[in-house]
Amino acid sequence: MEMSSVLTSTVLSIMGDHSNLDQFDLETTTRKSTSRIYPICTEFFCDMYFTPKKIISLAILLGRVAIALLIMILGLKMEKDFMRSITNTIFIPIAVSELFTIYIEIAFYQDMFSQSPTQSKDFKAAYIDWTDAFLSIINDYVSINTMVLLPLLLYCGRIATLSGDRINAFPTNMICLIMQIVPFFICILNYVATLNGAVVLKILAATSRVVTIICFLAIFVQVFISIVTIMRELPTEAATSVDMQIRDARSRLSWTLIYLIVPFLFLIPFVIEAIYYIFQIQPEPDSFAKKVQVICDMLILMVNFFRPAFMVLITMVFLPPYRRAVMILFCCCSCCPKVNVEPLPRKENESSLMYRYADL
Repeated sequence: MEMSSVLTSTVLSIMGDHSNLDQFDLETTTRKSTSRIYPICTEFFCDMYFTPKKIISLAILLGRVAIALLIMILGLKMEKDFMRSITNTIFIPIAVSELFTIYIEIAFYQDMFSQSPTQSKDFKAAYIDWTDAFLSIINDYVSINTMVLLPLLLYCGRIATLSGDRINAFPTNMICLIMQIVPFFICILNYVATLNGAVVLKILAATSRVVTIICFLAIFVQVFISIVTIMRELPTEAATSVDMQIRDARSRLSWTLIYLIVPFLFLIPFVIEAIYYIFQIQPEPDSFAKKVQVICDMLILMVNFFRPAFMVLITMVFLPPYRRAVMILFCCCSCCPKVNVEPLPRKENESSLMYRYADL
């Protein structure tokens, strides 16, 4: 057996219980034969659907939705901060993707109550058959959106280390909103290219791979610039600033660099896939290049599936405002131990422009 086939079967067997593509198992069941009994399910708690494997899969799915929404709940406990603006822009598409996955599960479950083959066929045509393409668009959107916003997070962190007269007005929310044009345009191009094999569309579809490489290089360069910034002496007025983003600029930038380690490493398989696509590399079966291609494809699948979990985890652990929000959220009742959290200054007239306009 070829090495690539072994890798594919091994990873798919590991992902089989948890992948959000497991609805295809249900579809296989419902299409097993044309002489099946209709309906498969007559009661809400149907044994044919709620198998032990499916219950575990649904629990993981609901957990992914919950943790994606958790970041936006934590944002309610935070002061104005560019970190909140950027992370919310990252997590809103992730939450939409997870909610759409729940819709797919509900649709497949509802199909099991179809009374006839004709009703089942009509139901799938209306509510299921188009979901694969739409889910692919959402996943592309989430990946590209995350890639283009990570360099912005580093850039904003470095702005806060400048002297007061060099910190200009920076409407973070407005910039994040405008930047959504990039993932929207690119994911639509990718989808159109899959429907039409025209050479022009294939070339346009390479735009997403070019953006992937550019974002990877931008993060790589900014990481080194940020390291130099951290080693440099901060302006004298920073130590006495009433603005937390200015006073703790070096510490916050350091934590941002740590935060970016995991997303940056997980960009590597996307970059390799982009190189294969742009240069139209078609490796021979069982060659080293083919093994790399298969491994990257599997890693991309895993990253797309586990992105909500690891992004929430590193956000709550490594980004300072979210660490503070977690303490306030989970240690606010009388039975919890008291946590001394330093209040953030809210002197609007004296705060920096970046801080003041963070939520425009």
